[in-house]
Formats: sequence, structure tokens, C-alpha cells
Amino acid sequence: MTRSLLMLRPSYEGWKLMDDGKPIFWFPEKSAALAVANTIAEARHTFSNRPTGVEVESEGKPPERVSTYG
Repeated sequence: MTRSLLMLRPSYEGWKLMDDGKPIFWFPEKSAALAVANTIAEARHTFSNRPTGVEVESEGKPPERVSTYG
């Protein structure tokens, strides 16, 4: 089964949370964005049993996977 990934990207002095390439939330602080992304990923895995994860993209670097569920 394909892993569902949530992506955090820098955006306008904050962080944009992307789900399947679509922006769903914007946060002024990375820590808040990461907390929400992990909550969504964990809940998605719990209720669908689908593997999920969270990646963080930084300028000039490849995305880094910071958490996985399942």
C-alpha cells in the first residue's frame, strides 16, 4: 500500500502543510505545523490502517521524512 505523506514547506515567513500536493493549512511556527501534521498522519493511519508519514522540505535540501506511522 502506498504511504500517504503530509509535507511541510516554508511559505511566507511560516510553514504550509500540504496533503497530496494540496495546501490545507498555514502556520506561523514550524513546531505547530509539525504537531498538527503528526496528529493528522497518526489519525489517518489509526482509522484507515494506511501507512502515513510526515516530510519537511527546506530550501536547497531534499525533503526529510521526520515521522512514519504503519
